[in-house]
Amino acid sequence: MSGRKNSARGVCRAFNSPTGCKYGDKCKYSHGNESSSPATPARRRGARNDASPATPVQRRGARNETSSPATLAQSATTAAVGAQPSTPNPQRYDRDWFRSLSRPTAMLANELAKAINKGLEIIESGDADPRQSVIKDLGNEKGLQWIVRVLESNFSVRPAAGGQVLDFQTHLIPFLRLISHEDIMTSLVLENAIGTIYNIVYGMNGRRGIMFFEKALGYLKQAMSDSDMKTKCEQGIFVISATLFNTINLNQDAAVQVRFKDIATSLNVCLDEFPVARRGSLALRSAERNIQRIKERLRMGDTIPYMAYQDAATSFPEFQMQVDPPGDLSLKGPRHDNDFASIDNIKILPTTGEIKSDRAEFLPLKNKETSHHETGIYRILDSQFRLLREDTAGLLRDAVCALERCWQELVHGNDRSKKLKFLRKIDAKISIFEQVYIEGLRFDRRKGLVIDASFTQPAAVSQMKPAEREQWWTTSKDLQIGSLIALVDDTLDTVFLLVNGREVFTPRPVEDRDPLGEFDVENEPGLKDLAGNAKRALISLTPVDPNSEPDQARLIALAQQVTPGEAALVEFPGTVYASFEPVLKCLQTLHKQPDLPFTTWLAPIAGTQYQTSNGLVEIPPPLYMSTSQGRTATLDLRCITNNKVPLSHSVDRPVTVRDLERHTTLDRGQCESLIMSLNHELALVQGPPGTGKSYVGNKLVQILLANRDKLKIGPIICVCYTNHALDQFLEHILDSGETKVIRLGSRSKSARLAELTLWKIRGGMKPTKVEQKNKWDCHRAIDEVEENLGMLLSQCSRPCTFSDIAQYLETFHKPQHDLLFAGAKELKTLDEDGFELVSRTTKYDLFKLWEDGKSPRGRYSHPRRTNRKLAQLQEQCYDYWQTSHRERQTLKSHWEESINDSRRLELLTHMEEWTKQNHLLETQRKESDKRCLEQAHVIGATTTGLATNAELLRSLSAKVLVCEEAAEVLEAHLITAMLPSVQHAILIGDHLQLRPQISRYELSMESEQGKKYGLDESLFERLANEEYSGAKIPIAKLNVQRRMHPSIASLVRDTLYPHLQDHPDTIKHPEVAGMRKRLYWLDHTKHEDSSAKDGPLQTSKCNEYEANMVVSLVRHLSRQGPYTGKDDIAVITPYLGQLRKLRKKFSRTYDLVIGDKDLEDIATAEELEGEAGLDTPAFPTGEAKQGCLLDGIRIATVDNFQGEEAKVIIVSLVRSNEERRCGFLKTSNRINVLLSRAQHGMYIIGDSQTSRGIRMWSDVIGILQKNDNIGPALPLICSRHPNTPINVSSPDDFARFSPEGGCAERCNKRLRKCGHACVMKCHSEQLHAIVKCDEDCTKSFSHCDHSCPKRCWQDCGGCQVRITTNITLPCGHSPKSLACHETIDISKVKCRKTVTRLLPDCGHQATVECHVDINTYRCKSECGSPLECGHFCKRKCTDCRKKDKVSNAIIVDHKKCIVLCGRSYTTCNHSCKKPCHPDTPCSLCEMPCEVHCTHSRCPNKCYQPCPPCQELCAWSCQHRKQGCNMPCAVPCDLIPCSVRCEKTIPECGHRCPSICGEVCPGKDRCQQCAKNDILDRVLDLIMFTTYREANLDEDPVIFLSCGHFYSVETLDGHMDLKNTYVIGEDGAIMGPKSFERSEMKGCPDCRAPLRNIHRYNRAVKGALLDEATKRFVAYAGELQTKLVKDVEEKERKLEDLANEFVLAFTEAEDGVPVSKLNARLQVYKSTASQAFDITTRFVQLVSKAEQPYGKVASMIIDARRRRNVTAIFDLDNTVIQHGFELRGRSFQLRIWWAILWNFKVLIAKLAPEAVEEQWRIFVSPRLERAKEASTELMQKAKSSKSNRELVESMIYHAQFRALELSSSPKNTMAEADIARALADERNNLIRCCRIISTQRSIRYLLEDVEKARGLLGGVNFYSFVTSEEKKQIYAAMATEFRGTGHWYYCQNGHPFSIGNCGLPRQLARCPECGAPVGGENYQAAAGVTRAADMDANFAGLRI
Repeated sequence: MSGRKNSARGVCRAFNSPTGCKYGDKCKYSHGNESSSPATPARRRGARNDASPATPVQRRGARNETSSPATLAQSATTAAVGAQPSTPNPQRYDRDWFRSLSRPTAMLANELAKAINKGLEIIESGDADPRQSVIKDLGNEKGLQWIVRVLESNFSVRPAAGGQVLDFQTHLIPFLRLISHEDIMTSLVLENAIGTIYNIVYGMNGRRGIMFFEKALGYLKQAMSDSDMKTKCEQGIFVISATLFNTINLNQDAAVQVRFKDIATSLNVCLDEFPVARRGSLALRSAERNIQRIKERLRMGDTIPYMAYQDAATSFPEFQMQVDPPGDLSLKGPRHDNDFASIDNIKILPTTGEIKSDRAEFLPLKNKETSHHETGIYRILDSQFRLLREDTAGLLRDAVCALERCWQELVHGNDRSKKLKFLRKIDAKISIFEQVYIEGLRFDRRKGLVIDASFTQPAAVSQMKPAEREQWWTTSKDLQIGSLIALVDDTLDTVFLLVNGREVFTPRPVEDRDPLGEFDVENEPGLKDLAGNAKRALISLTPVDPNSEPDQARLIALAQQVTPGEAALVEFPGTVYASFEPVLKCLQTLHKQPDLPFTTWLAPIAGTQYQTSNGLVEIPPPLYMSTSQGRTATLDLRCITNNKVPLSHSVDRPVTVRDLERHTTLDRGQCESLIMSLNHELALVQGPPGTGKSYVGNKLVQILLANRDKLKIGPIICVCYTNHALDQFLEHILDSGETKVIRLGSRSKSARLAELTLWKIRGGMKPTKVEQKNKWDCHRAIDEVEENLGMLLSQCSRPCTFSDIAQYLETFHKPQHDLLFAGAKELKTLDEDGFELVSRTTKYDLFKLWEDGKSPRGRYSHPRRTNRKLAQLQEQCYDYWQTSHRERQTLKSHWEESINDSRRLELLTHMEEWTKQNHLLETQRKESDKRCLEQAHVIGATTTGLATNAELLRSLSAKVLVCEEAAEVLEAHLITAMLPSVQHAILIGDHLQLRPQISRYELSMESEQGKKYGLDESLFERLANEEYSGAKIPIAKLNVQRRMHPSIASLVRDTLYPHLQDHPDTIKHPEVAGMRKRLYWLDHTKHEDSSAKDGPLQTSKCNEYEANMVVSLVRHLSRQGPYTGKDDIAVITPYLGQLRKLRKKFSRTYDLVIGDKDLEDIATAEELEGEAGLDTPAFPTGEAKQGCLLDGIRIATVDNFQGEEAKVIIVSLVRSNEERRCGFLKTSNRINVLLSRAQHGMYIIGDSQTSRGIRMWSDVIGILQKNDNIGPALPLICSRHPNTPINVSSPDDFARFSPEGGCAERCNKRLRKCGHACVMKCHSEQLHAIVKCDEDCTKSFSHCDHSCPKRCWQDCGGCQVRITTNITLPCGHSPKSLACHETIDISKVKCRKTVTRLLPDCGHQATVECHVDINTYRCKSECGSPLECGHFCKRKCTDCRKKDKVSNAIIVDHKKCIVLCGRSYTTCNHSCKKPCHPDTPCSLCEMPCEVHCTHSRCPNKCYQPCPPCQELCAWSCQHRKQGCNMPCAVPCDLIPCSVRCEKTIPECGHRCPSICGEVCPGKDRCQQCAKNDILDRVLDLIMFTTYREANLDEDPVIFLSCGHFYSVETLDGHMDLKNTYVIGEDGAIMGPKSFERSEMKGCPDCRAPLRNIHRYNRAVKGALLDEATKRFVAYAGELQTKLVKDVEEKERKLEDLANEFVLAFTEAEDGVPVSKLNARLQVYKSTASQAFDITTRFVQLVSKAEQPYGKVASMIIDARRRRNVTAIFDLDNTVIQHGFELRGRSFQLRIWWAILWNFKVLIAKLAPEAVEEQWRIFVSPRLERAKEASTELMQKAKSSKSNRELVESMIYHAQFRALELSSSPKNTMAEADIARALADERNNLIRCCRIISTQRSIRYLLEDVEKARGLLGGVNFYSFVTSEEKKQIYAAMATEFRGTGHWYYCQNGHPFSIGNCGLPRQLARCPECGAPVGGENYQAAAGVTRAADMDANFAGLRI
């Protein structure tokens, strides 16, 4: 819509706002002047992107192997990849290129060639901005039309003379190169545009694509038939194959189009026609690769029919014999709702149906001979997905199932031992949190749907103190961010969630603390965190699948529960969701489109003939090694040669092993491996332990990096399984000089890599213009979602209320609604004569009657007793009162379900939109990340990190993949690492060492059952064992080990590696100090500990004897001296239980070095045992040091020590049992790792008989026996006495035979420092050097004859003997005594005399010791300086005064005042507790209210109005017939008694001195018993009569609660009793006067309140009512401020809903059926109802009945009616605050107008009959009520002289009338009547103008008057913009009734307050009526009166 078109419709209020207009050009309002540029404003929201693809893009396309890669921009620095790339010549996108595509001459030969070449130039420029613009323009309408025109053109094979004909070589090949260019296909942000391009190429049902490719093939064949052109056709077959693959890849339907298979076959034939000599060229090899991928994609079409099979028996009969196939293929049908034949449809986490299913899951078998419903690479992907999912998500499923079986014991049971027993039966590690309650649902724009869930605190935690509880949760591993949680109930309904917020403790804001800064955490309202409450804790969660409808429904149902239910939170500590979810997702994506390299080798097809040689299959060189000339590239090897000796290598002319070995540091095996790896596109390098696998990998990377520019290989992807290995590998690359390295992931512990993470580098990458716009659009869309979900989630978080049901009925069942609620006071009801019926019954009252099965009195005789079904009730029942109680429950349940269904549908819609926009936002970030990664030379990632970033990495042109530890990586992980661009994969590992780690033993190759599945068989191992036409894949084997001493290496050489050689340096390893042999097995028969002690993990084993022996042996070795490094000694054990036991023992003595993975496992196990009630060891979790330790050791499990080494290895085998079960160490892989970690020595502690049953152990034991290296005692050696035999077989033997690391003999060697003989046992030289001699010191002092009292090893220092002396110090003081050494030089003695000094910098006095230098002394006094706010600074002096280091000047900075505000509130005796805030008014008082009476205390906050006490007054008198009959809060009707009290004082028996009816005093106030000071107290302030002199019979005494007392006559005069009661001539009280507002008075002495003195309570209660009114005014003012904001927000919301509705149906020509709009109408009506409810609640809260005087009046009326009281209490209407109610009613009219006007706009697009229906149902009733309400407000405002509300009521009445007359579909009024009505309204508006002219404060309403005039004149536009003047008025209203100012009344009785000093200094007008208020020169204006009854008299009263 143009600006000219909408310029007449009013100005858009959002256009010039900071956020701009979200409707863009489709907005119905004007966006500024017609002449304004369309490019402004800058932040304007644009229209939505119209370029949406015909079908979504699912994958990145093929890579163009021959197109020139984008030039890598130079980094800002050479040390790192840098931030924003600086492009040498950044191009500005030429829009003329895009315009040229749609010109009439675009298809002329020259023009087309220019356009294509220009496009290629921009694409290959390397600048992201223009490149993205080209892609975007090609995906737009004009670009697509140009593509279609080219595709449908005809081309000549031979160039025509003059170049006027389109040519195959000149035009078609470059065009295909352009649209299939690698830089186009890898764009992330514009994948929609790419998808659209290839949708167009494909055409309807593939017709355009088939016709084009058949035609292109014809051109190709024709060109190939000419021998002169055949060589030029290489590029042609490549671009045709690349474009064909992209077309098939991006259009799924292509897989079932048979003609595409014919095209692929023909293309393959063309490829075969090229001569063999040219088959090595880059173009032909790339084409061959593309054709291979095309065949794989088209083969998918052969498997598609199985999705529709109904009879599995006919399709897969063999399954009946072997396995039950998945999904619909099973004869029994699907197992559950998550069982599918295609893994594409399987949810990662188990569904509730899957958990409840009792059928076994389909697990594919490893054997290729067994049947499977998939073939080739699809079978590989399917099998790996299902097995990996079973190993991860399957554990969760089984754990939840097991939980159900033990539900009562685990969730509700208190027996901890039983809990442990059941936990041991569950395979997965779980933690359970009980009695879950969803506190609420909310939306976070970054996290999505957030669930705040509370649960019962763990039993042990609930008993802790707050600080302990906070510490426990802080250190606990439970519920960490990202943890996977299952929300489960006893029916197994399960929702999987992730922890996204973990607040341990939420501190209370400073302003909410008490003056001491302390508060009771236990009593804080609401749950906010984990530790804040002793009973319950709160955690924030997000759904794993935010768009799962069942999960959302379940969460809403739980959120609507009123109390905590049966649900529990189950955490899975050992299962990290982020470690398997990305891999499984990636496998699903690959299964949809298996764009994988090397499928020939990964999934060999039976019957395929492979080229073989010498029993090995021939693998071609990497594709990038091929050149366009058909030869292979030559590599420069100088980067790895010694002294840069020139060496080169190519596949055609390889470097010789001899030359490579001679000129490099590589051994022969490493040289052979390096050459083979360079020559094969898929290379396997096997390296036995210690052979330098990583070293070879590093050299390979060095070579490729040195030749990267020549090979154009892009960044090298380096993948490792663990973070530790990845860090090591990347650090080696940095050591070689390469700096352009980027590491993915955040778990690196390398300081060198900290600045090279992607997270660090991406910070400086600026987004392109396209990305900026896309981000803007996404954020705007998320803003809308956030706005829509705010109210919706609050509704979903509570059960359906009466209001919800009433609104639903009114919206969808209006007639039934009106019948159901007929007679309610909210609805206008007329009798038969047309008069309105007045009712006290509300809609809620009627609904409760209906719900309870009752009927309203007089309408129905009795309810029905029928029981109709819901369908019958919906069809037959019109009047819901004519239903039985059971039918009503059915209807109510149906309505609630309908409401919840509507909310769930709306929630799902919004969450899907958020997910979409969040994904698009993430895509923009990934595009920026992609540009970062494109600059890198090396990209490092773990396998999990690579899967997590799969989409990003698959967009790169990375051609080399190097995988370290490949034999430890699961095949599923490694497959996901095979990026489609990879042309060279180097896998380095050793499949004879550890296999990949999995969770389920039954899927492992170690178990008999697991061999069928082989999940832990790595891709490396599978390829090594795979056969290709009977041949094996070549494996490069390293054969020289550099780690182990030959004697240790023999253990693996003689068992696994017969060709393993020892490097000459290994024989030089030194002997192990303190040990007689370097290799020994300590054989024992001490059985392992009972499994009952193992903890919750079944596989955890431990052996106490071995643990003690290990500790003793490590202590012995550490005392020898040589082993000082942390990697020198390592302890290895196969079991986590033993590791924990060793950790506990070592932690008390040694500095531990424990691997990260082992620490995580230990922590998890310990937390589980803590939850189960086991005693966990109280040892420190960090480092434990004792004196000068020898640095420490490392302990680890076998599985976590592969790749590591140590000088000395100690092995604890643990297992020793009668059954000879060896456990973990029964596989050769694990034994291999165990035996190959040691360099110098290895010591095994274990039971040889238990291990001997395993073949490899048997061989190892034989080798050890042969060399006498096994026995029952471990031989030690003493370095000083080597001939002394020492054999130990128990831990105690070390203490007996080698207590200090040597032998049991005395050392007796002379100590070097003193010459005394060493008295210690024989020990090493290192320990000998640190021995401390304990002999007496023999040294003497030079200045005295005193002996040194210290030990020999201690420093003598100075003589400390005290000497009494009379020495005077330089300061003048004389100390009593000095130390002997101090007498040598008294100038150095520090005088300790305390003195007072004046500090020079601040002037404070300080008490210090004499020797202290006051120039450097830090003052400890309080600052005390006066501040601008009037307070004195309370900070420390040193905090305010700092000395400048340069000038030595004192810089004074008091910062912000920290003194509490302290301003007194005028509504109470409290003061403001917030820190000083001189520039802002005080907020309302938040302290508890102090008002109380004899019955109760007010429960409210101080700022809230007090509810009057309704209990009967307690005042009574024996001289009156009865007591007071009035409620406590009402002034009493009892006449005060003036007779002296006749009671006696119990303590002394004397007569009470007080008056009748008051409380008697104690003995200390008795006139006869009191002390003199009491008796001398003056009672009469006029006559000065003392208590001693008083005649109590004539003038009794009244004793006040403050302790003072006066005569009755004195207090009567002080309280002005004659104004309250009628006094007779004799002074007797005759009766009460009419009630008048009076001034509050208190005790004449201290002003304490007299509330407890019954005689004066009539006066006091009247004053208290005024005080309560004052509070009410302040409170209502605060509510009014909030109402203004809420109304503006709802007004905007209603307008936005209407605009969105109009925008959605702008294109409709004949109207839209109402059936399609119910959902949108329901949302609008619901919002309208909520908006109106806000104003209604305000009106109710500030109504007369809710005000203090109103409530008291009601209580008096009730007393008169019930107790026949004749009280004199006439309410003066002026004390009622009408202003707030009038304003509330004005806001009601404002909301009504917004509802009706926007609804009129909303339904304008409906069909006429629908408009009429909606007007009748929705608009007309509300319009009538609105007019009546405006008339009523008019009358009330006039009577209360409230001009503002009077004007507003007339304006709104005019607007409602204009809407009725101009827009009603059926207006039956005569023209004359209409004219008369309009004239009346215009006259009213003229009257408004007159009123406004007399009152300046309401001039802002003139704009509204003009709007109303326009509507009366026929203008069909209304703007809801709030003017700046109106906003200022509302802001002023917010401070109109502050609680710390002074109060006044205008001449019409309207209250207002004046802040600051409280005196009038400025003349103003009353905001209500315009009367003069304020004043000048501190004098009030005429007519203004001080509200003494509402002011400071009450400020000091404790009411």
